[in-house]
Amino acid sequence: MPRNILKTDRLILREITPEDLPLLHRIFGDAECMRYYPGVKSFDETARWFQRLAFDSYTGHGFGLWAVTDRRSGDLLGDCGITLQETSAGLEPEIGYHLWRDHWGKGYAAEAAIACRDYALDTLSLARIVSIVRPDNIRSQRVAEQVHRRREAFLKAASLDGSAVEFHLYITEKL
Repeated sequence: MPRNILKTDRLILREITPEDLPLLHRIFGDAECMRYYPGVKSFDETARWFQRLAFDSYTGHGFGLWAVTDRRSGDLLGDCGITLQETSAGLEPEIGYHLWRDHWGKGYAAEAAIACRDYALDTLSLARIVSIVRPDNIRSQRVAEQVHRRREAFLKAASLDGSAVEFHLYITEKL
């Protein structure tokens, strides 16, 4: 049985299991859901993604990407959690999320991300948590503005040819 990590009014965030991967791949294999990524992922690429950012991260860091489930129905909506990502300040804990598009625009991403922010600062005692968002990803910017206190710009190698792309770095620091 996967371990529950966080509960909100409408959601439960729990550890991801291998049985979740086909449904999560629905997101990572979908061009619209992966619009702000270099491309869609094959099932094997999706499995490697979650091996590194969920399963290995749980063991190595005590956090990672978690399954976002509807508290009432138990349906898997996507993932949200904390991973280590390279930023202008070095390797930092970052809140990331991916939801199936049927669940966009319902406040689930912000609800899950705020719960992750509070967990990072209060339970994990992290001093700083960030979110990395492409400037053209308006939906994710709106979520990040609800979660974080300030925004900076930074360059990150993220294009297919390895050239630097400007991203927004949303930041919350423990007061």
